[in-house]
Amino acid sequence: MAMYSYDQVLTDVRQVYEQLTGLPAPKFDVKNPRFPLPDSADPTALVQSEINYLNMYLINSGLSLRLSKTPTWAPAAEVYETPQHYLVNIELAGLAEEEVSCQVINNTLIVSGSRRFRRVSKDARYHASERVYGTFERLFPLPRYVQPDKLKTTFANGILEIAIPKTETGRTEDQETLRAKPSTGHEEKTGGKRGQ
Repeated sequence: MAMYSYDQVLTDVRQVYEQLTGLPAPKFDVKNPRFPLPDSADPTALVQSEINYLNMYLINSGLSLRLSKTPTWAPAAEVYETPQHYLVNIELAGLAEEEVSCQVINNTLIVSGSRRFRRVSKDARYHASERVYGTFERLFPLPRYVQPDKLKTTFANGILEIAIPKTETGRTEDQETLRAKPSTGHEEKTGGKRGQ
């Protein structure tokens, strides 16, 4: 097995660097390593360490602002309905309402936007960052009984709430479903106790 050199580590990280920045990275000759690794070294840990260092470099140098147009993360969401509305709540901490787009195409709700890195101050040097930055997009197929042209959004405490009114048919179906719901033995017992 060939010895894994530090040059090989840098070559692996170089590909990540070019993908993230779109800039050419310095080249290394893997066949003629300048810094061979000792046999006891863990190349995987070294690659991860270099990637972590590269991430911090990108944040501190401002290069992380060159974000890809491809969605890089997906915010968490809840989807539920009430008798009147079909609702989608999405966690978007750190974003303003104007940074998020909501549209309906082919009966699918599309929520997209971008969370950009904002440096706290010019002289701030970051040591770690676990937040996800970049563009996002979520797709939610809508049921046939909603009125997507009447959707309303509210944004509070980092949660975007999208409320889509149901059609009259959808509301009627909900009421009929509730009426037709089979009763459980517990409800009958409770009713019997009250009658006594």
